[in-house]
Amino acid sequence: MLEAKIKFFDIKKCGFYLRGGNQPEFSGLNDALHKLRDWASDGREFVNTTTYEADPDNDLRNTYFCNWHRNDINGDSVLILWNEVPNDNGVIYGMNPMDRPGNTAMLTTGFGDTPAIPGFPSYYWFVPERSVFATVRFHHSVQGKNNLDNYLNGFLANKSPYRVINEEGTVIGYSENGQQSDNSARIHSKFYALGRKQEELEAELLTNLHKIRRIIKRESLQYTVEDDRRTLERVFSGLLGNVPTFNQIRTITHELQFEPTEQQLRQIISNYAELNSSSSIRNAGFIYNDGKRIMLNGTSVAFSAELNARREENQIITPQSLLAALTSLRQDLLRPLDQPAFEIQEAVHND
Repeated sequence: MLEAKIKFFDIKKCGFYLRGGNQPEFSGLNDALHKLRDWASDGREFVNTTTYEADPDNDLRNTYFCNWHRNDINGDSVLILWNEVPNDNGVIYGMNPMDRPGNTAMLTTGFGDTPAIPGFPSYYWFVPERSVFATVRFHHSVQGKNNLDNYLNGFLANKSPYRVINEEGTVIGYSENGQQSDNSARIHSKFYALGRKQEELEAELLTNLHKIRRIIKRESLQYTVEDDRRTLERVFSGLLGNVPTFNQIRTITHELQFEPTEQQLRQIISNYAELNSSSSIRNAGFIYNDGKRIMLNGTSVAFSAELNARREENQIITPQSLLAALTSLRQDLLRPLDQPAFEIQEAVHND
């Protein structure tokens, strides 16, 4: 059994669209993944499976194709990519965790004379039936959502068979048969996905932005952590001479007058959706001028699961093995998608 961190995303677009259109003119999720597999498996070397121009100065490094497998019964599939990490000619650096700050010596891990692309795999579970995908992260892998965005957009735009190319080899549009047509120059490719249910929450809060009067934040505090202890001491300051000692985690609710701008609101929603299980923040939300509370729980569908997948030491999990493990738990893993997008707490009126 392997522990996995699973996080779902809504697929908003995947395919080829007329400018300003929301429905694809052709292609779609399964077709795009099939075409990607066919292109990456045509005999080319691993190094030639990149689909976009890397930009190391902005921390955008290459992504490569490892494998893809589809379940022909339910249409689900697993895609595995390789995400390049910063390195110095194949050498990865580390620091001794027991050294004192100020030490300049770095530990090195290299591959000797063997050519290598240092990096980590990322695993993606696509569920076309629900128009979602999930990142499936293990101890040996990374989430890689940004890499997936760049990789699929790069493939659709630069490598797919739907490109219309001029005599100089420049892409000038897209069509279903790859031939120039009246509409081909007006068609563009797009893969776009958002954190599960984030769009519904944004719509609710942006519509009622003028009503927001307060922000709420609930977090867990540990008395053994200095900053947390200071917060707990402030709670009792002026009320108790001796602050009680807490042996267990305590949850505290902060409530503050706050009328966010649209930019601030979007940033709070986005940052909350990116929180993981190690965060001390348990919930957050806003209070309208009528007392209604909109809590952000549900914005992100993310959880841990034990998967019956096998992985040999220093090996990538095969997509067949991972997809079989996900399929055996499919009903349970998809159930959180049906929970409300956000929590509404109605105002309490005391008569």
